[in-house]
Amino acid sequence: MDGKYFSLIVLLSILLLPLKALAKGTPSATEQISQQTTNSLSAEIARWQKTQEITKISKKISLRIPSSAAKLKACSTSLNIEAAKGLPFGRIQRKVNCNTEGWSLYVRAKVDLSAYIPVTNQTLERDEVISAENLQWKMLPLTASDQDIITNERHILGQAVVRKIRKNKPIKSSNLSTPWLVNIGDEVIIEAASPTFYANMLGIAMDAGKQGDAIRVRNASSGKIITAYPVAKGKVQTRF
Repeated sequence: MDGKYFSLIVLLSILLLPLKALAKGTPSATEQISQQTTNSLSAEIARWQKTQEITKISKKISLRIPSSAAKLKACSTSLNIEAAKGLPFGRIQRKVNCNTEGWSLYVRAKVDLSAYIPVTNQTLERDEVISAENLQWKMLPLTASDQDIITNERHILGQAVVRKIRKNKPIKSSNLSTPWLVNIGDEVIIEAASPTFYANMLGIAMDAGKQGDAIRVRNASSGKIITAYPVAKGKVQTRF
């Protein structure tokens, strides 16, 4: 091989290098779908995490992209990925569109998600009121059935159990209710107060009530029936 012919081969190789690199750097439709769908699901999870006020999560996203995607032309613009209603974890599906190339398909995904949430440190039965001593924090895997879990302890403390809560299980809003502070026939303390006046007296509740409910209370001394509002267990206040 003479020097002139060798030099020509070297020159052609150098000229073709950028083209090969460019071709190698262009993602296929399947690669685009995988990357952009994963990013979209990650963004959905981040929004859900912020809404739920969860400080720490871990996630694993596994996609099932149809084999037909291998025959599709790569999209020259960003894909349009339609977000669905409901939780962004569990077994889910998203529609993926390429407007410039005119194709669309459905991508299935399995999203495993764990979150750091408050749980009870023992099983709690109906009518028990939850205190700080009942709670601990755990990293727990979540499922599609955890639609209405409570992730902030301020929405748990002081609430009454209406459905049994099992130890180390997610606490759902359906498990809890605002507790009854006064029951019919209870002896209560009636507080009457203004900026310049304070008095308290004994009364008998004629209605049951939760915090803020308007109930009838009979003054134990005068027999007069007044409207008062439960503020604590066995205590009501009048309003002027």
